[in-house]
Amino acid sequence: MNAPPASSDPQQQFVVAQRNANAQYYQSLLAYKPFFENPGGYSQAQVLAAYETVLYQYSLAVGSWMRAIYPAARQALPASLQPLAAPAEPLTLASVNRDYEYALGMNAASWDISMAADFGKPSKLPVPRYDGPILIGPALPPLPPLQDVRDPKFARLVTMTKNVDVAQKADLAQQRAATEKVLSEAAAIRATNNLRGQGLDQINPRTGLPYPPPQQETQRWCMMGGGRIPC
Repeated sequence: MNAPPASSDPQQQFVVAQRNANAQYYQSLLAYKPFFENPGGYSQAQVLAAYETVLYQYSLAVGSWMRAIYPAARQALPASLQPLAAPAEPLTLASVNRDYEYALGMNAASWDISMAADFGKPSKLPVPRYDGPILIGPALPPLPPLQDVRDPKFARLVTMTKNVDVAQKADLAQQRAATEKVLSEAAAIRATNNLRGQGLDQINPRTGLPYPPPQQETQRWCMMGGGRIPC
């Protein structure tokens, strides 16, 4: 069976590439799931390798997403959105922690661009509004594995992650409130126009005066054959 022909629309090509990159990222998450659920069943090297693959695929998916919604990124991605290097051994807890922190920065930077592209939120970059197909950016990877929760370095990553999450939820709440305000104002305008329309229907556009009330006809009766019938 022949593969479908590639789209000649550049925008559509970036959309397809983004969806493929997203799919590969989520496949890496599924592959990492056994290591996440049972890290004791694998060596540290195996767990870290599976996790680093998740981070790497995430960085590729973010870059592809940005190219789809931010035209300038098609020429060159901003420094904060450059993909991670392909996984290479030896991997350590310090190296995956560093790469997770970088992925967290990518998440924040791409969120800023997506809010500007989708909703017009002010951004440090000149981001035009995006009017293409709906795209969903990749979710942030899980926190690094094999960590000691008492380690200040890991606690720092947890705090940074929470701060990013709080900021993004605040953005969504603000955008939701703005959308509800616009919808409420639009409904009020429609209601006012409807009332005006009803009033205008009763005005004669030639004279500017209300139409006269309809005349009520009086029934006339005639006498015939000793009785009364309608004329």
